[in-house]
Parts: sequence; C-alpha cells; structure tokens
Amino acid sequence: MLGMALLLAALGLGMGLWSFRLAGALRGRKPVPVDELADGYQLVHGRASGPVLAAPLTGRPCVWWEVRVWERSITSLQDSEGGSDRRAEWSERRHDSSLRVVQCTQGLTVCAVQPLGMTLTIPTEVCDWQGQQFPPENRDPESQPGTAFMPLTERSSSYAIVGGTLRGDRFRYREEIIVPGSELFVLGQVQRVDSATWEEAQEPPVDPGILADQAAAQAGGVQMHSAPAPLDGEPEAEAEADAEEGPDAFGRVGWSEAIDRQNAAAMQQAQWQVGKHKGKHYVMAVQAPELWVGMPQQAAQGGWIMGALFTGLAMFMLWVRFGAA
Repeated sequence: MLGMALLLAALGLGMGLWSFRLAGALRGRKPVPVDELADGYQLVHGRASGPVLAAPLTGRPCVWWEVRVWERSITSLQDSEGGSDRRAEWSERRHDSSLRVVQCTQGLTVCAVQPLGMTLTIPTEVCDWQGQQFPPENRDPESQPGTAFMPLTERSSSYAIVGGTLRGDRFRYREEIIVPGSELFVLGQVQRVDSATWEEAQEPPVDPGILADQAAAQAGGVQMHSAPAPLDGEPEAEAEADAEEGPDAFGRVGWSEAIDRQNAAAMQQAQWQVGKHKGKHYVMAVQAPELWVGMPQQAAQGGWIMGALFTGLAMFMLWVRFGAA
C-alpha cells in the first residue's frame, strides 16, 4: 500500500511538472509564419503541404500518421478459491508513426518538420474502431476531429468465450492523421537548411535519434521493416501503404534507404527545418495553441493536487509505521 501511494505521488507530480513546462513553453509565444523564420526555438505557423502519404489502415491521404493496433486474446486467472477465470484482454500489437518529414509552407517558403521526438501531436482526424482481422476489413470507418490530450478510452464491444474460443471483435484499431492543407503549428528548434548537404551526390546526414530508435527496437526484439521504393508508375503513397501491410504487418516500419532518399528530396525543397530541442517540448498541432493551452494548465494543477494528496498519504503511512512505534 505504501509503495502504491509513493508511485501515485510520483506519477501525479511528474504529470504536473510535464504539463506545467508545456504550458510555460507556449504561454505568450506568438506564431511565426514560415516566410519570417529565424534560427531559434520558435512556434512555426504554416500549412501542411506534403509529401502526401497513404495512411496504413484506411489508405486516407495524409502528410503524417500514427497507428495503434490491439488484439484481444483469452487469459486464464486463478480466483481466490483455486478455480480458473477466463477473460478476454487487449494487448498492443503495433504502435507506429510515419518517418517522413512534413512540409510546412507559407507562400514559396518551405519548412521541413522532422518526424521524430514529438512531445505532443494534435491530428486532424482520429479513427477508432474494431474488427475481426488485420488488416481491418473496414477501411472506411467514421472519424472524429483530433483534440489535445484525447483520452484513449477503453472500448469493448460484445464478445463471448465459447468452448475456449473467442467470439466477437478480435482487433481494435486507432489511426490518427494530419491531412494535406491543414493549418499547422509546430513548436521546436528552427534551423536554416543547407540544400547542398542533401544533394544526391552526397551522403545525407543521419539523425542520431533514428539510430537510437533502431537500437532500442532491436534490443526489445522488434523487427524493423524497410519500405521499398515505389515501382515505376506506382503512386508513392500506395507503395508505402503496401510495404507497411506486408507479410508481417504487425512489425514496425523502420528507417530505410527509400525513406532516406525521399526525405532527402523533400529537404532539398526546404529553406528551414524544425525539430526537437534537447530538454524542451516539441509539438505539432493543427489547432492554434490558444484553443487548447488551457488544458495542460488544468492538467498541471490536477497533477500537483494528486501528487500532494498521495505524498501526504505516504508520509502519514510512514508516520504510522515508524513514528507511532
């Protein structure tokens, strides 16, 4: 009980600190149009113009996507009387996001948004549905507008366990996308792009975050997959979607030479790039911060209160255990 109180206190204080720092990073910061950028930590404002991709689960056109897939399976638990209690529980099978840079434009000026290290992403659309198989048989589910801190609610359609076999929806899918043309606000470190660095004759610079991401996935036993280059005459977005739904569709999409070439081509068109700054928040949103910045402020207050309550509870329990003796 004491350990649980200490854990909840740490979680509450951590959530409060994270939300407080996010609100502080956005407070009073004015959006800077892409054609007025300068080096530094800024809130970039423009339009998401490309490259156009195909979302892995629905095939919808987008410039950025994130997908999560859960599978429901039967587990057996021992009850207090020594019997066996069978129930169906969800386990995550895939959590992945696109690795392509997002072009944020204003007029003829292009800022390349690096895809890795996002602290918070507010998408244009979110689809959350269930089905019998993977890939999903329903590739046109209903969508809802994306919002900040959208809760990952527990959804459970009717199911039954008959003769040790699960009857009902086996998979749950969640797909978030940013559609082309969306208004885009990106908080991050802005740098001018040297187009000569990304010429085809030279080796493109490798992002250290990519190498760390690959090493972590390999250490965890996650198989990395490379998306092949599009065939002649084949739309780029369709080729990427097909690659991600290959023989082992649950596997994570990994960094590949094809993606490297595609990103290099996009970087050659950019005058600026924005990415993660160590120790600071990196945010990409389709809504202006003033529409949702109050939410992290409320979350910070809630986190402080929860942390203080459980810290007090833990101190009281310690006093009861040691002080009263």
